[in-house]
Amino acid sequence: MKPVEVKKVAVLGAGTMGPGLALVFALGGFDVTMYSRKAETLAKARTTMEAALDTLVRHGTVDAAGAAAALARVKQTQSLEAAVAEADFVLESIVEDKEVKREVFGQLATLASPRAILASNTSSLNVFELSPQDVQARILCAHFFTPAHIIPLVEVVGGPQTATQALSLTVALLEACGKQPVVMKKFGPGFIVNRLQRAIGETAMDMIEEGLVEPAEIDRAVKASLGVRLPVVGVMQTFDFQGLDMLLAYQRNVGKVYSFVEERVKQGAVGAKAGCGIYDYQGRSEAEILAKRDELYLKMLDHLKEIGAFEPV
Repeated sequence: MKPVEVKKVAVLGAGTMGPGLALVFALGGFDVTMYSRKAETLAKARTTMEAALDTLVRHGTVDAAGAAAALARVKQTQSLEAAVAEADFVLESIVEDKEVKREVFGQLATLASPRAILASNTSSLNVFELSPQDVQARILCAHFFTPAHIIPLVEVVGGPQTATQALSLTVALLEACGKQPVVMKKFGPGFIVNRLQRAIGETAMDMIEEGLVEPAEIDRAVKASLGVRLPVVGVMQTFDFQGLDMLLAYQRNVGKVYSFVEERVKQGAVGAKAGCGIYDYQGRSEAEILAKRDELYLKMLDHLKEIGAFEPV
């Protein structure tokens, strides 16, 4: 099955994530059926989608006709059976409760088409352990970020028995909807971004508890440093500019050495200054690499100032 063969997407859950998830696929041109047990939840979700589309129209992301067409593609139902009937891709975003998810995936095993991909928006629960054996080849995680219709990243994670074809189709479907999927090697609680955010968040909370700084000052510090750098070089490429040899020395000092850093240093791949580190700089000189980086930093800084990003929302 190819993305062009996907005729219907089912989104299970209409709470925090559901409206944005439905819009991702509706804006991508796919028919969507949204499921919730409660009529009031569905009604609120419809209002949320309308407001979100209004914002996209004001910004120029989509025109009024495109927004109306997307909204028209989203149907709603209080019947799980009706939601997944003839669906080629089912995306679960219900409450993060093991037993509830176990029950839902058990139902999907019998209600959904045998060729439908069954995806979960979770980033914390191991749905592979909660699902029947006969769906293991077509179950995976597709973790979006709020607001799902705006943030590009989707973390895609297969289980021990997930078929390569299921992963490939999911990636292609997400790309057809304008998303940037990143496929992980295996399941790990928190996946990539939430795990990083948890580390940052817990450290920030520690500093507040220790009386070191006020919450707003932490945000000011992050926006005026990481907020400029991370969109350009991310987390890992940052180390190339620090120098992996310097990073290794620090790791040895604190007694926590990472083998992939040590191996690169042994090979002389110490970062931008060597033309190769975590990234290969394709024969460019250090001066060329730094000039490109700094130009991007300056453009990012100008943009963030222009949109008022250094002030609270």
